[in-house]
Amino acid sequence: MTVNPDRSQWRWFFVLAALEAGAAFFALVWVPRSGSGFSVSRLVLLAMIFVFFIGGIYFAARLPRRLAEPFQLRYAVASAFLALILGIVLFLLRYFDPGRFLVIYQRISPILFYLFILTTQFSLFVLTFHYGFHFDNSSLRRAIYIPSLVAFALLLLVVLFIALTSIGITPDNAYWGEPGVPLMGWQLGLGVLLGICMLLASLQARPSSQLDVIVPLGLWILAVVIWLSVPVSVLHNSFYAPMNPPTNQPFPNSDAGYYDSMAQSLLMGYPYLGDIPTRPLYVVFLAFLHWLAGDRYNLIIAGQTLLLAFIPVILYFLGKKLHSRMAGVVIALFAIFRELTSLLISSQTRVSNTKTLLVDLPTLLLLLVACLFALRWLERKDSRSGLIAGGMFGLLLLLRTQSMLILPLLFILVILAFGLRSRGWILALVIFLAGFAVTIAPWLLHNYLKSGQLTFDAPFEYQVVASQYQYTGNLNLQSVDLQGKSLVGILLTFAIKDPKFVVGFIATHFFATQINGLLALPLIEPYNGLFAPLNLYWMSWNGSLSWYNAALVIIYLAVIAVGLGAVWKRLRWIGLVPLAFSLGYSLANGLGRFSGWRYDLPADWISYFYFGIGVAELLAAVALIFGAKSEQIFTPISNDLVPDTTKNHGNLLTGVMIGVFVMVGALPWLAQGLAAPRYSDQTLTKLVTSLSDSSSVQQLGVDRNQIEMFSAAPQTTLQIGRVLYPRFFTRNQGLASSHPWPAYAPRDFPRLGFELLNQSRKDVLLPSRSIPDPFPSASDAIVLGCQRTDYIEVRLILFPDSNTAYLGTPLTVPCN
Repeated sequence: MTVNPDRSQWRWFFVLAALEAGAAFFALVWVPRSGSGFSVSRLVLLAMIFVFFIGGIYFAARLPRRLAEPFQLRYAVASAFLALILGIVLFLLRYFDPGRFLVIYQRISPILFYLFILTTQFSLFVLTFHYGFHFDNSSLRRAIYIPSLVAFALLLLVVLFIALTSIGITPDNAYWGEPGVPLMGWQLGLGVLLGICMLLASLQARPSSQLDVIVPLGLWILAVVIWLSVPVSVLHNSFYAPMNPPTNQPFPNSDAGYYDSMAQSLLMGYPYLGDIPTRPLYVVFLAFLHWLAGDRYNLIIAGQTLLLAFIPVILYFLGKKLHSRMAGVVIALFAIFRELTSLLISSQTRVSNTKTLLVDLPTLLLLLVACLFALRWLERKDSRSGLIAGGMFGLLLLLRTQSMLILPLLFILVILAFGLRSRGWILALVIFLAGFAVTIAPWLLHNYLKSGQLTFDAPFEYQVVASQYQYTGNLNLQSVDLQGKSLVGILLTFAIKDPKFVVGFIATHFFATQINGLLALPLIEPYNGLFAPLNLYWMSWNGSLSWYNAALVIIYLAVIAVGLGAVWKRLRWIGLVPLAFSLGYSLANGLGRFSGWRYDLPADWISYFYFGIGVAELLAAVALIFGAKSEQIFTPISNDLVPDTTKNHGNLLTGVMIGVFVMVGALPWLAQGLAAPRYSDQTLTKLVTSLSDSSSVQQLGVDRNQIEMFSAAPQTTLQIGRVLYPRFFTRNQGLASSHPWPAYAPRDFPRLGFELLNQSRKDVLLPSRSIPDPFPSASDAIVLGCQRTDYIEVRLILFPDSNTAYLGTPLTVPCN
């Protein structure tokens, strides 16, 4: 029921408006001036503010006669919209182009801030008396107070432990990475603002299932548009996609080049170059993109973006299931905006984003999907959901084997959610593990037939982990010999020898991953404008915080605690499933002795996830005070919470699901039959004939006799393969990397480097003072050259399809 404010309340409104006008007046007076007096423009602004001051005093003394008319609800909505416009104008004046508009902002901001406060104040004033206060509604949320306080106390204890021990902030000598890219302050504010819009939309209409189609689709489109709007040129100086002549294309390098070349090998009929690949599911995905788009990497990046844009969509469904649509929207927008920042700084620092062919974000996507299905399983407690959850987790292991460390924490939550006394959790875990086993079994069988061992990854991955369990020589694969040895045995032997050291670095990287996740929320640092280079403050973070940032972090922890309390109140242990996934992956980082930047991406979303739920809970509390109904805001809790581990077990649908998981799990094996070997019919005689019969080779002054004599000499090599990733470098230039591929390492002569892919991958150099152009990429080439220690030095190269040839050092000069 609407209650109109009485005349005394209106008087207090006008008195407050007058006092605020007086404060704005003095704020404008104190703005520094260039001369001895005030400019005409400032005098005009002062006069305007003074009019508001006099008007407030006048209306407080003599109230207007028609006070009921501006009290209508539409005026409150219009006033709120005006406040929003004023807020946007203030932000743009300050940060759009500070070099041009900062002076204007300093002079006009007092009156704009006054109008912003006045319009916001008027909207709240009208809403208060239009809807009234309903504190009885807010009492419904009191159940979250105690769990929120408990969560806040635990978080503060963790902070105190880190502050006292420096564990998690003291760099590890083996490996130490900087925190990941954070949200900007304006992005956090915009995400919360759009969450409020979602709340208002929910209050205006009855809950509709159509929103669960419209909202996720809108978020997916928004992510695709925003992420693809950032040009590929931002990767120009990126570690993983440098662009060089002659093609100036964003070719992958390092880990990204490994995944991409493995994908190329599938399409060439030499699957995985005869090895057991790491991250096989991602390799198959890249092969599929190459099959669709060829070697147009701009389209491959776009295709990957279309898939990764589901990350905010899955986050939306997670937030909605645990709290509300509003929470889902806020969290999803945080993910979209964070990735935008990551893309914008690609040329300034090392990153892993939607434009780099790396497995970190695909792992995050599949981890979130597995988390969503785990939530569904624990909510329904039926066998079919358990089977699907296990199958999805099995697929996750085909992207990142270390995700296995999530299972112990997940199993603990399963036992707690089912109830230890019910014993239903035993069969539930058996069904989960059945789905898990049938998914990973094909790949384990493939690797057993290949190597005689049950293994997930390529041998070098185990060497990397083993190299971390040393005092020195970390990440030096040559220092580790796994021949005839067990990785687990090596790790346990070292751990038993020095348990304090091992527990120390595990804890360090575990806490570092979580700390870096908290730092994904913005700190109070200089911000130079929307189009100015971003302040990369997190790159130089040394583990300490200024007092105001420390206070801000405490506030963040309080909001996160509210989010944890809200999900605990709704779903108890089930609401902690996302936390279990993040903590489990952080533990995997600790055991692998890695943390920072891209290594944290599958885990560091958890802070802004529960922060978004906490923000939504606080906004919901305000809405409830103004009379909103709980069913308009919060996602209904499923009533199907009775354990039923036998329902639908063994039916046709279950069999189909098992078949699907087996098929997807077998994709990396099945993909090996995509193509027949490309160069199986190429003999040395045919290659010599192809070279000598080429008109372009003949124009270079090379005849068959020279080719035959050179190819028969010691230290020479003649082979055909696919040219990948050609890059030209001048003298002493190359790719900046601690372990660059030999084709791209800095050298004391100008050259063009590329990879030659056939039965194996070779690094190749073509010495040249000028840029060979055109120099086709992803084309077949016959290479005649000298076999050096770690690369092939090209003397003659021919591209048969385009009849293009290049000559390096003359063939008359021997290799030695």
